[in-house]
Formats: sequence, C-alpha cells, structure tokens
Amino acid sequence: MTSPENHFEIPPNIAGVLGHFRTSGSLTRARRFGSGHIHTTWLIESAGSGKSAGSDESDGYILQQFNNSVFPLTAATMENIRLVTGHLRLKWGEGSGFVVPQLIETTSGGLFHTDAEGNPWRMYRRILPGISYDVVPDAPLAHEAGRIFGKFIADLSDLPPEQLTVVIPGFHSAELRYRQLQKAIRNDTARRRSEVAAEISFAELNSDVMMELPRRQASGEIPVRVTHNDTKLNNVLFDEHNRAVSVIDLDTVMPGLSLYDFGDLVRTAASTGDEDEADLNRIGFSRSLYDAIREGFLDQAGHLLTPAEIALLPLSGRYMTWIMGIRFLADYLNGDVYYQTHYPGQNLRRCRAQFRLMETMSM
Repeated sequence: MTSPENHFEIPPNIAGVLGHFRTSGSLTRARRFGSGHIHTTWLIESAGSGKSAGSDESDGYILQQFNNSVFPLTAATMENIRLVTGHLRLKWGEGSGFVVPQLIETTSGGLFHTDAEGNPWRMYRRILPGISYDVVPDAPLAHEAGRIFGKFIADLSDLPPEQLTVVIPGFHSAELRYRQLQKAIRNDTARRRSEVAAEISFAELNSDVMMELPRRQASGEIPVRVTHNDTKLNNVLFDEHNRAVSVIDLDTVMPGLSLYDFGDLVRTAASTGDEDEADLNRIGFSRSLYDAIREGFLDQAGHLLTPAEIALLPLSGRYMTWIMGIRFLADYLNGDVYYQTHYPGQNLRRCRAQFRLMETMSM
C-alpha cells in the first residue's frame, strides 16, 4: 500500500501559491505526497476545511507543481480534465459510490496558477480515505481496478474524442517510441550504450510483433475512444473496503485505444514485482490477477468493444510493457532527462524489470 506519510517539508513558496486558490480554512501542514514520476505533489492539510464523510482524517487538498516540460500544452491539458470530470460528474453523482476528482479554481476563476518563475500549479480536493496500491494484494482488488477503468471508458463513450486535445502526440505509439529509442541509441548522449547491448537487442527482437496494434488500428478494426492512457494501479483510489471509488491522474486523458488502458493496468497490476525491482527472479506474471482484471474490465466495457479489441486484450499487456521498457531505456541513454530518478541507474533497472515481466507474460 502506498503510504501518505512521506517526508515532512514546507517549501517557502507554498503559502504564496495557496493564496491563489479558492480554498477554505487555513494551511496547517504541507508534505510531499505520492510516488509519481512527473509532477511534484504536496498534501495540504487545512484546518477548518471540513472532513470527508465517514472519515476521521482531516480534509485537505492535493497541490501539484505541474511539469510543463512533459506537458507543454498546460492549458489544453487542464481543459481536457475539466471536460472529462464534468462529463463523469453527470454519471458519478452523489449516491453512485464513485468520486470524481474535483479541481479547485484559482481566485481569478482559472484552472491553474503560474508562479513568478513560470511554473504552473494546480489543486484538487483531497479524496478520502484515498487508499492506493503499487502492488495488488489479491484478485478481488485486481477485479475492482479492471472494473473502474472499464467503467471510465464506458461512461465517457458518449463524449466525442475530437472534443479533447491530444496533449502528447504519439504517447503510446509503438512506431514513435521505437524511433525515439533508435535516436537515443545513435546519439548515445550519456555514453551508456555499451552497458545496454542486451536490452537494445531485446527491444529490437520484439519490435515487429508490437506493431500489430498500430496495424489493426490503421485497418479500422480498433476505434479511437476517450481513454485514460496512464492506467497504473496506483491511479485508482480505493475505500476502506477495497472498493475502487475514483480514477486519478487525468493529465493524459485524450483520444486513445481501449487496449492502452487495459494493457497498462495489466502491466502494473498483474506483475509480481516492483517497477524498479533489482532482483529479476522476483518478477513474474500472475495469470489469476490477469483474469480478474479482464473480468472486471469486460463487465463494464465489454459491450462497447469490437471483436478485434477483445481478441487483442492478451497482446495489449505485452505491448504496454514493451512500450514502457523502451521508454525507460531511451531515457537512460539520454541521461535520465524525462523520468524522475532517485538513484543512479534507476531507469535502467526499470527497463530491465519491464523486459523481464514481458518475458514472463503468457496467455
């Protein structure tokens, strides 16, 4: 389980940033929060802002310094989130058992605040109890995760994809990511190519099979839908009974494929090891967890999917695992400029863990 009790710290600019948002109560504590790779996230506890129903924890906010290097279309990203949360709120209303992330407007009525250094900040209402997992503990929880992501796609099926901006073109494109890897290999910016010959060979050997998804999309067999596009297990929030109640981290919600969402959930929830596990013998693929995810996903979205989408569900897990593996590998070759790392070689360790997981996947 991901613990919210991270290192206590209050940066000097937090109080000033908070003054630009329509919050209630007064700031009592700020602490680093979560395990994301992209944004810097703070949990803000606020005295007098109330408590969430059924919880004795103090209510508060999630404040993020938005990484506009990764998401340069900040305004479009936030508008996508506004559209999607507004659409879901019509269906996930009070009494539904589901919670839609709530953006906190700025004092000027905007969706984000830009500080004097040009850094965008945005804020959400905290969702309680907000339990998340990096590793799935059992099949029922895997089923819940599959179910809520299937519901997410189903309940957004009447929102035309063209209304959303593609904020990261080619985000899960096998062709684009493989070209980026090849460029990183040629440039060898960090002078690390000699260390990763085995990983480069693995990526190349599997490249043709991974192109099956884009080939089937080009043929029209796989439709474009409004999808989450970052369905890591820890982007689902659970209640105290391990019921999935919310989907968070909506920055990548845009036109995409249902197979991206299913495949990335399989990648993160059906693995027996951590994303940066050093001991590759501890990494494996759980067929029982895969079956639970599939059952939950199809329970909610099965009626929407085409025969090709259903047939390609098994491949989608390997596809997304390969995509992430080559992205970690390219970032390592480029000098770790994209993903946050906490120790030398973490991106290479992440790459090796992904490739090992891919090897263990069998249907």
